[in-house]
Amino acid sequence: MDNEKLILASNPHWFFFWKQVAAGIGVVALLVLIWSINVDWLSTFLYWLMVISIVVLVVNTIYAFIQWQTTRFAVTSERVAYQSGIVRRQGVSIPLNRVNNVNFHQSMIARMLNNGVVVIESAGQTGDSVFENIPDPEHVRALIFEQVAADEQRDSDRDAASLAQAMRDHAAAAAPTPPGPSTAAERLQQLDALRAQGMIDDVEYQAKRSQILEEL
Repeated sequence: MDNEKLILASNPHWFFFWKQVAAGIGVVALLVLIWSINVDWLSTFLYWLMVISIVVLVVNTIYAFIQWQTTRFAVTSERVAYQSGIVRRQGVSIPLNRVNNVNFHQSMIARMLNNGVVVIESAGQTGDSVFENIPDPEHVRALIFEQVAADEQRDSDRDAASLAQAMRDHAAAAAPTPPGPSTAAERLQQLDALRAQGMIDDVEYQAKRSQILEEL
């Protein structure tokens, strides 16, 4: 959106690939087992099993990498956003003014690896939103609270500015309009009316008329 600033954007933590890492360790163990067995038929069976495992592991790793690359978690000056999916995309967008609370969870291993789960409690039908494999979840939680406070301050400033402008507009509308200066023709007409009513004599009339003409 206009004037929206990106504060944080990241892919999931590298722990996202733990299954592929575990499978790779299993393939290495299978290779060691093949080297240690002297039975021909069993070695051949394990060899082909290892080949199939490697192919499956490579394909799965490529798929997981694309999935990791297309999964994004972001915090902006206006919202918290999450998108994922390769063919079918899905996303969550939570405006900061709807965020009620932010929690995070870390197991012992997750704490050692500095990743965890961030849970955002928000107003509306979506309820709680759970985001897994978030790097440094404690920092993310503090960052969201910081942006929520900044968003509330901006709303307060806008409300104060709108109120001040409304008060100025009201004062300007209520102020009386000062009468404009009379033209020379109008002043001469008023002077003629005063002489006709006998309120000034000819001497005063001529003096005042001369003064008005000199000001032109």
